[in-house]
Amino acid sequence: MQAEATPDIGHRIKIHDRKAFHSLYVTTFDKMRKYAFRYVYDWEEAADIAQQAFLSLWLNVDNYSPDTNIVTYLTAIVHNLCSNYLRHLDVIDSNHDKIVEATLFSQLQNYFEENPDIKRKLDEALCKLPPQGYKILIEHIVNEKKNSVIAQELGISESTVKTHLKRVMRILRKQMLLIIFTSVS
Repeated sequence: MQAEATPDIGHRIKIHDRKAFHSLYVTTFDKMRKYAFRYVYDWEEAADIAQQAFLSLWLNVDNYSPDTNIVTYLTAIVHNLCSNYLRHLDVIDSNHDKIVEATLFSQLQNYFEENPDIKRKLDEALCKLPPQGYKILIEHIVNEKKNSVIAQELGISESTVKTHLKRVMRILRKQMLLIIFTSVS
């Protein structure tokens, strides 16, 4: 029997009926795992999220209203956990990008002193950047301004500043790889 077809399962879970919870788990775990996978694209992480959703439901069953379909409620928990997971990945990616950029720029200073031709090629690459992106990059890197300050000064949204920075950094990374690897040969 499927959990969706048992209208009283929510009421039974609300009063901590372990058999009802087990029945819900057995009949819907795979569905929740597949739902999570659509967001996180990782089967192990999707299984962890589904597991965490069931645990969260059981530990916080007092917050559940039995008038709400239990599967819908559980799906909402999975959705929220997926959103939290993806936000966490964004923070990790953002921090990783900052570390890579800082390392790249600090190591390049010495490299440029030893290889003035590469410095010249980088300057040329910077000049080819879109004007708005170049201006935002200079404000952010050289003048150490926060995205919110740059956005306010330029009369654009903070997300537009972030988009320009991402595009410019992507262009520069590609150019730097081309410059460094073509100068080696």
